[in-house]
Amino acid sequence: MNDTSEAPETVLVYDQAINYAFQQNAIPVVKELRFRNDATLRKNLILRIFTEPAFAEPVELRLQAIEPDGEFRVAPLDLKLSPDFLAKLNEKVSGWLKCEVVEGDSVLCSRTDPISLLARNEWCGLVSLPEILAAFILPNDAAVMTILNRGAELLREHTGRSAFNGYQDKSHKRAWEQVAAIYKAVSELGIRYIVAPASFENTGQKVRTPADIMSQRFANCLDLSLLFCACCEQVGLHPLVLMHESHAYAGCWLEERTLPEASSDDLQHIRKLVADELVAVFECTTVTNETPGTLKDAELLAQPHLQCGKPFRLALDVRRARLARIHPLPSPNQPAELTGGAGATVRPTVEVGIGNRDFAEPLKVEPKISVKSATRIDQWKSRLLDLSLRNRLLNFRETKAAVRILSNSPENVEDELAAERELLLRPRPKVMTESSCAPMVTKWHSMSGSGKTSRFALNHCIIWCCWRPSREHLIMPDH
Repeated sequence: MNDTSEAPETVLVYDQAINYAFQQNAIPVVKELRFRNDATLRKNLILRIFTEPAFAEPVELRLQAIEPDGEFRVAPLDLKLSPDFLAKLNEKVSGWLKCEVVEGDSVLCSRTDPISLLARNEWCGLVSLPEILAAFILPNDAAVMTILNRGAELLREHTGRSAFNGYQDKSHKRAWEQVAAIYKAVSELGIRYIVAPASFENTGQKVRTPADIMSQRFANCLDLSLLFCACCEQVGLHPLVLMHESHAYAGCWLEERTLPEASSDDLQHIRKLVADELVAVFECTTVTNETPGTLKDAELLAQPHLQCGKPFRLALDVRRARLARIHPLPSPNQPAELTGGAGATVRPTVEVGIGNRDFAEPLKVEPKISVKSATRIDQWKSRLLDLSLRNRLLNFRETKAAVRILSNSPENVEDELAAERELLLRPRPKVMTESSCAPMVTKWHSMSGSGKTSRFALNHCIIWCCWRPSREHLIMPDH
């Protein structure tokens, strides 16, 4: 007899590249662990998961018994990463993720999978969790406050108010002016452009912190996008990171809103938000030009990105990512000098002011007319109203206490009752056939146009009313 059963095996579903941000935000590395048994009943198994080098604590699971051809599953696996190990990495390190199943003194099955351990400041790209990019946006970096100090001065010169008050004014124009002041302040730093790694959106790259940009005066498109997002987040605005193939740029909500999810690849939705003046999208690398212009110029340069044919990879809503518990990384040791590295000079100011942009006037909502507050008696009256199913006037059910009334004009019956006139209740005919109804129809035509028509109509149709024992009949007025 041939044995066609498969041998026991383990299956691991995990992120193939991790970094310090995974540990700081408690992102599970192993999404799923499965052990598939063969045709033998097995008892007292031990599942061991360990790493090499030791970037995580070993995990040991005890399985009391597993049925033939059964499966044991854990999702996710609580693999505790070492913060000290990952925080000290300055370059990428290749490691191993190992799993073995032990039965007694022998290893039943095992597997070894590769894993990349990235540097502390290295983003893993879109191959892993896209939202983890928000961890590299550092609003509490010391360099951010340096930029905002200059931005506040520009804001006061242009608007007369130096306050970065987020969305408190509930004005698209005020939110735009704050972003424009930040853009102008960054453009005065004399930052020089440096090319980003090829296909960085897939393979990732090392990210320069705001302090690194301030000290080195070099940045690429992703570095600058994260810098603008850090400044906007610090002043209470909701920034966005937008990413196409081989290029990144920034955006910011002009009112206090977020995307439905932290990350999205729906470019059409972004286009609609920009068209509706809900989001400002701008090119970040223009601050490295000799004439960086204003935010309005950067917005015009970003418009072709929204219409180009390059694949759209990511729209990251930073505020939504924070709500999903993706927090900024702890700020590393700040450089002693934030005013510029060797040979760096602050770019002289050419343009005056932060620019201007006109927005459509918001729809004015008419103020509601104040209604006189109800008196205590009115409140008592309203409490007496029973709007539940217990109210028979709202939820009428036919019972033995109900009497059917025949009439072809129930609205006339209702009018008579509302006028408090007495109506005569006559017995229903025993048989209602076409032959028995013919005399009624003939009489109806003969009485049409006379004052007796309404009296005849009141005596021949179906409506409902409640029977009251104290009132055994209704009397029709004789007129």
